[in-house]
Amino acid sequence: MKKLTTLLLSALLCFGLFACSGGSDSSAGNNSAENADTAKIEKNIDAVADHLGLKNGSETAYSTIGAKAGKEYNDGAVELYEFDADSAEYEAITKGEGSVKAAAYKDGIIILFTGDTDQDMVDKFKAIEFK
Repeated sequence: MKKLTTLLLSALLCFGLFACSGGSDSSAGNNSAENADTAKIEKNIDAVADHLGLKNGSETAYSTIGAKAGKEYNDGAVELYEFDADSAEYEAITKGEGSVKAAAYKDGIIILFTGDTDQDMVDKFKAIEFK
């Protein structure tokens, strides 16, 4: 009787370990997908544009608005600008003041749209983490 009980308990233990290991593998796969979405990128507009899938970047007259760098993408539909995060111009943008109306801003970089705002792109921009 003791041998049968020992064998039964051993089988239950093995089944429990097998079942638990299957669950952790699938959650590890989910974490990898999440990490890919929140991967840290360089803090510059080219890296942001690449992360957002923007194409055909061409420089703008960024200095006229006080930015350090600026480019328009997707045939002028999306613009990215990099500011000194401590500048008065960037502070005005974050407060919604002035002529530049950003769809979103983060750590000195802003995104704006010349037409309709792409909310999915704004959400992806806001999720960016810089190195």
